[in-house]
Amino acid sequence: MDPIRTPALEITDENGNLRAKLAVDSDGRVALDLADASGTIRSRVSVSADGTTGVELRSADGKINALLGAGADGGASLELLDGDGTSRASLGTWLDGSTTLAVNDQAGSRRVTLGAFPDGEAGLDLIDANGVQRVAVSDRPEGPTGVTVWDSAGVLRALLAHGPEPQRTASVEFWDADGAYRAGFGHWPNGATGAELLDSNGTLRARLGERVDGGTSVELSDSKGNFRAGLGEWPNGASGVELWDTGKINRARLGIWGDALAGLELSDEHGANRTRLGQRADGSTTLDFWDAKGEYRLGVGEGAAVKAQPTDKADPEADGSGDSR
Repeated sequence: MDPIRTPALEITDENGNLRAKLAVDSDGRVALDLADASGTIRSRVSVSADGTTGVELRSADGKINALLGAGADGGASLELLDGDGTSRASLGTWLDGSTTLAVNDQAGSRRVTLGAFPDGEAGLDLIDANGVQRVAVSDRPEGPTGVTVWDSAGVLRALLAHGPEPQRTASVEFWDADGAYRAGFGHWPNGATGAELLDSNGTLRARLGERVDGGTSVELSDSKGNFRAGLGEWPNGASGVELWDTGKINRARLGIWGDALAGLELSDEHGANRTRLGQRADGSTTLDFWDAKGEYRLGVGEGAAVKAQPTDKADPEADGSGDSR
């Protein structure tokens, strides 16, 4: 049978209504239109002159509700539209190698994106009505991998993440509205574990957790970052409360020390032990006083006079929770 050659082919129903049309338009696109009984086109399959292919699904009023297409260059996508013609969702693979699922609101603004990208990143992004990204759940080759939260001004406010080192191993972190890092809880690359609080200037002010040296403590620092007070137990066997001055000198201690001493001690501005109220290593209990040279000067209690012996103290320079900022 000889082929039928015609620029257009139309099919009508028994009432003469046009129900299908196959034609090539002036732009070189060939399309098959399928219409309902009223003559409204409800579906169109087409191939453009450049090789782009597409399928359209339309509502009863002729508006496009869905588009399935494949570009001549290899990209492919599915787009869903609402009754007003606004794109509400799309799924596609694109020329840059990415694959995404996007969801839009009634205004057509992008609100959700789920995708995998050519740099190895994969994630879910949530965007508010003003176009500001508010939440990201992501896996990044260079890290961090986790959940990131921004406020309505686009300022980073919270992070639950793993990596990358040396910034963090695994932690929960918080920033204020000015973008200053203020708090964190986690395990840090230096081996410490715990919680840390910083002021608006980024100075570490408080730390609770296991230190790098193996001790566990609550530590407080002043606005200049000087260690001022600590409550904890140390690897050398000591445990207690310690107070330090602005010159990084330990001035007061209440605790139990590694040499079996227990009590309250006060030191001068040079760190010299000057008085002790408590129990000595030999089991005696006294109130003792020393001069600035370490010479024993006076004792009240039981037991013989002894030379001042430096007690074990916490090292404020031993990093505790590992400020990651």
